[in-house]
Amino acid sequence: MTGQMRRERRPYDSTGRQAQASLSRARVLEAARRLFIEQGYARTPVSQIAREAGVSVPTVFARFQSKVNLLKLAVDTAIVGDEQEEPLAARPVMRRVREAATFAEVVERLADAFVEVAQRAAPIAAVAYAAADADPEIARLVDTLDAQRLTGASRLAEIVADRLGVTDPAAIRHLRDTIWTLNSFTHWDLLVRQRGWGAAEYRRWMVVALTALCTDAVR
Repeated sequence: MTGQMRRERRPYDSTGRQAQASLSRARVLEAARRLFIEQGYARTPVSQIAREAGVSVPTVFARFQSKVNLLKLAVDTAIVGDEQEEPLAARPVMRRVREAATFAEVVERLADAFVEVAQRAAPIAAVAYAAADADPEIARLVDTLDAQRLTGASRLAEIVADRLGVTDPAAIRHLRDTIWTLNSFTHWDLLVRQRGWGAAEYRRWMVVALTALCTDAVR
């Protein structure tokens, strides 16, 4: 042993590398979402996404496997608002709906939730729906999105039915289908993007539509 003191090995700390990987992943998703919205899915090559995000093409494929999966994650993260694995149903905006004491409160809070999610997710969801006809994988993605919305609408219908004192299964199914239709991003695209409505105007329309149609669904 020499005169120098032997240095003790410190345990490897991967925190910095993980943080860097998370940052680059977020940059890729942000670039993909923006470019898909601006240019469309088919006209946006992975190479351009990689360049905009400051990473290599192999890095994009290593982290996202495919361009379709990149679109899926761009939609999923827009719906929930971040990359955390917590589903939308467990987020504060939906907890507020479950905690509403009356039907009127449920409707108001549902309208808030629809607006919050649509502002983030409607533009990128529109990309997926537009590309579905030309790509079977994206068509399956769209089917999955619609199925997830139906599952969410089923839970919301149960809340609405409870506040209205409704127990008839047929009426609850009608409520589910009504909510599933109203919370489609298509309505946001038609009224906000195409007709130029503001978010507040859209929210008022949603409150009126939910109140009228949910009430009618249980008559």
